[in-house]
Amino acid sequence: MTLKKVIIGLLIILLFWTVRSLLGPKQDRKIFIAGKKLSVELATTQAQREKGLSGRESLCRGCGLLFVFDQLGIYPFWMRRMYFDIDILWLAGDEIVDITYGAKAPSAKEFDRPKIFYQGKVPIDRVLEVNAGWAEKNNIKIGDKVINILRVDHK
Repeated sequence: MTLKKVIIGLLIILLFWTVRSLLGPKQDRKIFIAGKKLSVELATTQAQREKGLSGRESLCRGCGLLFVFDQLGIYPFWMRRMYFDIDILWLAGDEIVDITYGAKAPSAKEFDRPKIFYQGKVPIDRVLEVNAGWAEKNNIKIGDKVINILRVDHK
């Protein structure tokens, strides 16, 4: 009976390792804004940026998703297949240059094709999505610096 338990345990570990390797490494980073720590996942590829938070039922407290672009630009965002509201922090380098408070999850009718798009007012190269209310609760404002942010060389 003990050998059977060991084999089952090893199979579970092997299955977990296989699934994790197929999904790829989860890139994350600790950043600080106005003294508040966030654990952020990175969206650095086109596929990761397109998926964003779509399909997730929630975002943990103190967590965010940081979209990183290769160059400064105006990048529109939508809330396709989103189940929860978010705040969107628009960044140029390590500075917050605009904030969208409480971007709403789409209605059931617009779940797959939302009609509302969000974008910053000035060119940006990063976007940080956090739970709705986080920016206001933590007194985050335009001009705040983000510490330990991923560096990007714009060519």
